[in-house]
Amino acid sequence: MMKFFKLALCLGLAVLSNVLEAQIVLLGDNSPKENVNDGNFELIPAGSWRKGLQSPHWNNSHGPSKLTGDSRMALFKGRMYSSVPVGIIESNILNNISAYSKISEGDILNWGFGADSEYDCNAKVTLSLVFGENERILAEKKALMGGDLKVQHFKGVYKVKKKDAEGGMPFVRATLYSNEGVKVFLNYVNISVQAPETNGPNILNATVVSTGVKLKWEDNMETKMARYNVYRGEKIGAAYIKIANNLKSLEFTDTNLINGKQYHYLVTRVSGKESSKSPVVTITKIDKVKPKPPTNLTTNVFDTEVKINWKKSVDNDVKYYTVYRGDSKGENLQEIARQLTKNSFIDYTPSKGVENSYIVCAHDYSGNKSEASISAKAKVKAVFGASFSDLILPMPIHNKLTSNVWGADGVLPRDAENGIEDPEWSYWGGRPVKDKDGKYHMCVTRWPANATKGHWEWPFSTVAHVVSDKPTGPYLVKEDTAYKFGNGLGHNPDVVLLNDGTFMLYSLINWEATLFTSKSMNGPWKRLGVIEVDWKNSGESESRSYRFYRNLSGVQLEDGRFLFVTKAGAIMRSQDKNPLGPYKVLSKPIQGNPIIPEKYRGSNYEDPVIWKDEVQFHMMINAFWDYRAIYLRSPDGIHWKFNPGTAYTPHNTAYEDGTQTNWYKLERPHVLQDEYGRASHLSLAVIDVPKRDDLAKDNHSSKNIIVPLTIHKRIKLLNKKKLDKNTKNIKLLIQSEQGFNAQKDIDIKSLRYGASEVVDFGKGCKVTKIKRKGKDLIVEFDGKDNGITEANFAGKLLGRMLNGELLIAYSKLEN
Repeated sequence: MMKFFKLALCLGLAVLSNVLEAQIVLLGDNSPKENVNDGNFELIPAGSWRKGLQSPHWNNSHGPSKLTGDSRMALFKGRMYSSVPVGIIESNILNNISAYSKISEGDILNWGFGADSEYDCNAKVTLSLVFGENERILAEKKALMGGDLKVQHFKGVYKVKKKDAEGGMPFVRATLYSNEGVKVFLNYVNISVQAPETNGPNILNATVVSTGVKLKWEDNMETKMARYNVYRGEKIGAAYIKIANNLKSLEFTDTNLINGKQYHYLVTRVSGKESSKSPVVTITKIDKVKPKPPTNLTTNVFDTEVKINWKKSVDNDVKYYTVYRGDSKGENLQEIARQLTKNSFIDYTPSKGVENSYIVCAHDYSGNKSEASISAKAKVKAVFGASFSDLILPMPIHNKLTSNVWGADGVLPRDAENGIEDPEWSYWGGRPVKDKDGKYHMCVTRWPANATKGHWEWPFSTVAHVVSDKPTGPYLVKEDTAYKFGNGLGHNPDVVLLNDGTFMLYSLINWEATLFTSKSMNGPWKRLGVIEVDWKNSGESESRSYRFYRNLSGVQLEDGRFLFVTKAGAIMRSQDKNPLGPYKVLSKPIQGNPIIPEKYRGSNYEDPVIWKDEVQFHMMINAFWDYRAIYLRSPDGIHWKFNPGTAYTPHNTAYEDGTQTNWYKLERPHVLQDEYGRASHLSLAVIDVPKRDDLAKDNHSSKNIIVPLTIHKRIKLLNKKKLDKNTKNIKLLIQSEQGFNAQKDIDIKSLRYGASEVVDFGKGCKVTKIKRKGKDLIVEFDGKDNGITEANFAGKLLGRMLNGELLIAYSKLEN
């Protein structure tokens, strides 16, 4: 056969049809051509993991979980996975390749696959070929080292037996073994038929030269008529591009490449027919030359945001851009965005009332960073105090800042005594409450930091009772489980402050919205039962009905009924004073809601918190895709008004000495309320890396931090008639309290009062007269330009204290 094949090549004759044209790929990598039968899952467009979308070429034996609705086996983000103890994934029969439609005894099959485990859980994988009723195990229960984010590769050969051939063309069966519901991943499967008579060049070497990458190859089947094609790819398993055609030489230099990019090369022989591929070589040409910086920096100014635009660097090896923001002098630069591939960025957190300066740097594939661009400056329209994030104050340092704790570089050094943290536990969300004992309490979620699944151990979290003498911590565990029910299991706990001074606790237990009550945060907590929601008339689909039971935050209304904001920001109210409901859904979720400005509307929202004070209701909800939160106000807890700007971002955590921490993500917001219902502190769950990278036995984890806030002052409108745009004179009473003397501490000239729509932008009513009343202060304003309409339910007061601190307050517009 080999002699005939060589003769055919020499004579330029067509090879007989029963001679294999090349290594026939039945499944997987067919480079330089496209992947065959979805053998490389990374090349399949990603679907929703909750739906578990599958390739048409593969199927599995398990549907979604009845408890959570999540798929237990699915194709997601380039990997097929199983999270059941024994999961079977099977391909279709590999009978759709015209060049090889009948298998024969003695044929040699190459096989290979890549697999991984989400976490280290004694995961294993078996790969088989199934010929009719005959299963042939290629690799049996290969152990996988999970939790290291590294794919393990296995390969071998299989010789087809007579009974195999009688069974017909095979299909692939992968059996994935998992413990504790951990995902076991199958990344790719390659199956091909050996055809040695059509092998390509047998050796390929690559070296970096000054002009590019030089390739040299050897070919033990070389002939005088042989010509060679060179292919280059950026992803193994995907189609390559042909960069050289019909070469006579056994070498080629690729000069048309991008420095710093990793490339894969292969060579084929062309002599009548094109051979199979040579070995694949992978190489990167690194340079040390800085790219040219971006140019033409411009800005577009909005109410609370700045859009920065630039012309991309002229160099073609730029990988991404980094944006820095500084003060009006261009100093104190802080990185606010990185790895941007577009030539624009919206800064949602610029300083208000002053100019912000911006520069942009380019980074190339070789790791070189350009010089800074020429700077651009911008000042937003809103003033300081317009956004909730303006209320966030530096965190006090309890003892000292230290780097001798877990965490990525961005969160070091830090105050380990702020909030609650422990190297043995991961914490995630809790509402601080001051109880009658004068101490500060939280019912907080936690799980062992070294649990098998790392951060994703949270579905098995417990709720601990922690206590502190100070609102910012340190919080220490008083009871490992706040309640006895279900062995303390629970997640996303939230405390509802009841009208009689007692407490109600919400906790998600076994995916059920469970309520408890107690006279004290010290317990004991009495279980009331599970919330009932009449969601079928809400317009929400059944597949999303879980959002009415998870991540709830609630308040008790003056009439005794209960109001909860749901996971996605919809509002529901109890039918009567029974906290278990049934609840009627009164509003739509936040995402896509027209009450939200368009630039914020598309975010995916969850983790809301709701609270009320003497004036109004407040809500904060986290946009977890965008690493920020928004803040809204309401007269009744049902009809909401968006507040300009952000509630918080990862850039809002700093200490009193100026040290900044850059947590990867802030979630699960809660507030500590004072005796008047005002938010005095913000509690946040924080993590130092993406959740998937917080693994068992590593240096990453999560905790709760407590951030102090500027507290609203207490003011009262003294006008007897309802305010409107024609009101000529407005009287306010500003009340003194501990630590604040209304008669001595205020910069009177800085005060503005009126509708938030005007006050937030430096306008509104100005002071005409002041008068002392006991310890308090009466301030009269010229009613001109108050901006108040029927849409306003509260008037806003903004100004400064004599020491430069922010003064902010709201009053009801009707007495």
